[in-house]
Amino acid sequence: MPFKIIFPAPYQVTDIYDDNLDINIVLSNGDVYFGTLFTLKNIRKLMINNNEVYFWSTDMLIVEDLSYQSIHKIIETVLNDGYFEMAFSKIGTIKTVYSHREWKEYADINKIRSI
Repeated sequence: MPFKIIFPAPYQVTDIYDDNLDINIVLSNGDVYFGTLFTLKNIRKLMINNNEVYFWSTDMLIVEDLSYQSIHKIIETVLNDGYFEMAFSKIGTIKTVYSHREWKEYADINKIRSI
């Protein structure tokens, strides 16, 4: 299924191998999903810095890196493998999530964008 990726906060990844990033995934049917991508190195750093014995996050997907190309490939793979709705949470539709932007349909959204 075709999809578009939106970054709720600007894409400000300084190290694609050590960071995390919130994303919204907009499917061509108009559904919008939320998730956070973490690199393994970032999880390890967060655990060490916070002296934690475990780490968890809702709607989390652990990835190798956070480059634009990898993010697109990751979402495409998760969709094709059938795990998409287990990894991410539906937060609404284009009309409900982006009503402030007056987006009504899939075609109103650029391919990858920060808002």
